[in-house]
Amino acid sequence: MRRPDVRLFIAIELDEAVRRELARVQETLKPACRGVRWVKPELLHLTIKFLGEVPDGDVTGVTTAVETAAGASGGFDMDVGGSCGCFPPRGLVRVVWSSVTAEEGVLSRCVEHVERALEQAGFPRERKPFRPHITLGRVRYDDSRGAIRAAVEACTARTIGQRVDRLTVMSSVLSRGGPTYTPVARFDLGG
Repeated sequence: MRRPDVRLFIAIELDEAVRRELARVQETLKPACRGVRWVKPELLHLTIKFLGEVPDGDVTGVTTAVETAAGASGGFDMDVGGSCGCFPPRGLVRVVWSSVTAEEGVLSRCVEHVERALEQAGFPRERKPFRPHITLGRVRYDDSRGAIRAAVEACTARTIGQRVDRLTVMSSVLSRGGPTYTPVARFDLGG
């Protein structure tokens, strides 16, 4: 009997101080942002690549590829917060996010190492350019006539630095109560 597929993504886990600040931002936004399903603070992360449903037999290939990518990537510092925004940039809001910045090129090189290693393992490259952000919430319905976007764009988050020294292959199980994330493997950044 075939084992079920596993929903996977590659992530940078966030420090507790970063998650606390982002939870404060969520609380600030909640009154003006009805219809948003907020990400639980303990689940906040930076997605490097979303793979989606992966056959159970291919999980080892994913972890091997990410281990290779991590070894080729050096550790770096990133800043989370400072500003918030919405996707898409115009029209009905679907995602509320917090900004992420890093020294010129280091995050994009890390992402490129992951993309290249996973492509060699048989996974397609992401077609859209990488836009680093932390998803704070997903909009289920927006009858606010622009209030969500206005509140988000007016919101500021304290910028908090974090050292990035590993990548995590994460599994995601979706349920009515929200997703559950479980680390499958963690790999220290080398280089």
